[in-house]
Amino acid sequence: MYNGIMNKQRIVALISIMRKYSDMDHKLKISDISALLEKQGISSCDRKTLYNDFKTLSDLGYEIEYEDGYYLSEAPFSVSEVKIIIDSLDSLKNLDQSFLDRLKQKLYSFISLYEEKDLTKLEYHHDHKDVHFINRLEDALSAIRSNRIAEIKRAKKSKSEQIVPLFLYRENDYYYLYYHYLNSEKIYHVRFDNILSIKVSDQSDSLQVPLEKVLAHIAESSSSFHSSESMLLRFEIAEDSEYLRTRLKDDFSDIVFTKTGFTARVSISDAFFARLTSYGDQIKISDPKIAERYIAYLNKIITRNIPENRSNRSD
Repeated sequence: MYNGIMNKQRIVALISIMRKYSDMDHKLKISDISALLEKQGISSCDRKTLYNDFKTLSDLGYEIEYEDGYYLSEAPFSVSEVKIIIDSLDSLKNLDQSFLDRLKQKLYSFISLYEEKDLTKLEYHHDHKDVHFINRLEDALSAIRSNRIAEIKRAKKSKSEQIVPLFLYRENDYYYLYYHYLNSEKIYHVRFDNILSIKVSDQSDSLQVPLEKVLAHIAESSSSFHSSESMLLRFEIAEDSEYLRTRLKDDFSDIVFTKTGFTARVSISDAFFARLTSYGDQIKISDPKIAERYIAYLNKIITRNIPENRSNRSD
């Protein structure tokens, strides 16, 4: 009986530890897990016992992966989902602060300690000079919740656009609205403070874009352009156009145009290089070292797509 109770306590503690202290970027060794268990008053256990516990967790639906350490690969909520829930709560009027804090703490329990720190860094401060900013934000959230069509007017664009808002995402103290056009599943995004007005219609959109597709687009774009760990990079433009400028404003944070190109904050990664290929030869990286890394990335992609037996053929 005693051993059974201890086993159950260890399993519960193990779930809490893997959820709070591990993710894809933060893996735990067996020694780390044992030390964290001891901090919770559970005596040290051997490697075989922990392996059996991992199998039990797997049977219960918890995916424990190993890659230079153990981590929980799936959780009830992703960071993006937690962000949008918190953003939605923050935008509601007359919500009791203590009640809001309790809800946030419950949401934090579904993500790792490191992801929670990232969220707290991005706490929104109401310092916008535009007094109608929050109202527009609430309208966007209303459209998302009810799957309604909205009409938006952007800065430096003469015509309004009919869109279907899908998701609000926040990074580096900016909100980004992800959306699609009518009868199209292709997803776009725009920095929210570039939207001058938004009007939500009574008409619903019949097209259902899968949430997984939206989250995948957010993950790709945010890791490329909206990361807090970024650097200022200079680009040259081959042929300037209003269309290109509009697209660049949507994709790059803190963009500043110059006579021959622009500067912007970017996170140098494969995701960034992958997005860069969509511009073809329209833009050029000015920094030679970063340009070399981009060329290396392209060569890697080309090599990966050459059939293995091609190099062995004697033509």
